[in-house]
Amino acid sequence: MEFHVIADEETVTGFRFAGVRGTVVSDAREAAAELDRLARAKADEVVIVTERVADGVRRQINAIRFGDTLPLIVEIPGPEGPAAEGPSLLKLIREAVGIRL
Repeated sequence: MEFHVIADEETVTGFRFAGVRGTVVSDAREAAAELDRLARAKADEVVIVTERVADGVRRQINAIRFGDTLPLIVEIPGPEGPAAEGPSLLKLIREAVGIRL
């Protein structure tokens, strides 16, 4: 299993010191293109994205997560710290299933 980080320069540099490949992105368009490239590669990968990057490509991330394809996507806090509030489990279930619980 391979790891790949998509984030700001500071985060990518930190992960590179640990031997993790990464791509520096500056906006949602670049992040979406990189996610698309990794999803099309169909490699056994874990993609690590910062919360700020994930917020810009939320629909694409959810489509990958709720689909039956790789990569596995993990969100981490960026240098600015954790986001105030992440999506609730119920919200994720509603998006995936389309019903209220």
